[in-house]
Order: sequence, then structure tokens, then C-alpha cells
Amino acid sequence: MRPDGGPVLDQPGSNIALDVFVLDQHLGALIEHALRGTGVSPAQYAVYGQLAHGASSPKELLEVLGLRPATLTGYLSAMEARGDLLRTRDAADRRAHRLELTEQGRATRDACRARFRRTMRGITDELGGADAVAELRAALGRLDAAIRRVHDRTRTV
Repeated sequence: MRPDGGPVLDQPGSNIALDVFVLDQHLGALIEHALRGTGVSPAQYAVYGQLAHGASSPKELLEVLGLRPATLTGYLSAMEARGDLLRTRDAADRRAHRLELTEQGRATRDACRARFRRTMRGITDELGGADAVAELRAALGRLDAAIRRVHDRTRTV
């Protein structure tokens, strides 16, 4: 733990990519702990959340969450097997599917959401409140935009 607010990893060869990787591991472990007993992983919870916010196709979920198609397919299959997801053909495009949480899926999402929100309140408190969280989210947004720009440039090379 670095209470001084220094780099995540303060060692030779460290960089922002490694810092973000380590943060991802720490956050994943924290959210796994919060969701323990629900049968839902942190990544699956992100899918539940996006479906509850109106995402209704695999394509939308891939774009928003940045998941690989095979990974998303596994999550959707698990959700469908639990009875939490209804997958239907899109009437306008028979090749596409529409996704919707079932009543049971909404109940699963709500149970997870309560646990997740308690955890996020703890993080917000540790960071010093909503303003500090907003600043950090803005910085993360700038990092995401930079990553996407570099990725777009390197894909064309």
C-alpha cells in the first residue's frame, strides 16, 4: 500500500502500463470479495450493469466494455444458463441478437449492485470524497483516450 500517493510500483522499469495492470489486479480482487457468494464475477457484473443501462446487443457491449468477442460469448452463455439473460434474434437483422436481463437477472444484478456500491463508497471515502473521485476518473478518461489514439495509429502501421 502506498499511502503517500506515489506511483503504484516505485521500482526501476516501472511504467504507467504496469501500474494500471497492478491496479486492475487489486481492484479485481476487491470486487471479487464484494461479490463473493453471488456466482457473478466482476467482469460479468459489468455486463449485467451495461444491460441494465440499456445496452441491448453483443456489439454494444463489446464497444463499451472493450471485451474480446469470445470472452463476451462466455459471459453471455453463463448468464443465459443461470436464467439471467434472454437472447433473441433481432427482427431488423436476423444475424444479430438482442439481449435483455430476465426478472431473475435483474434480481441478480440488484443483489450484486448493493454489494458493489458499498465497496465503491469505501473507495470514495478513502480517496477523500466525490470531487477526488471525479478528478481521478477524468485522468483515467484522458489515459483511455491516449491509449485508444495510440492503438488506432499502430493498427494502421
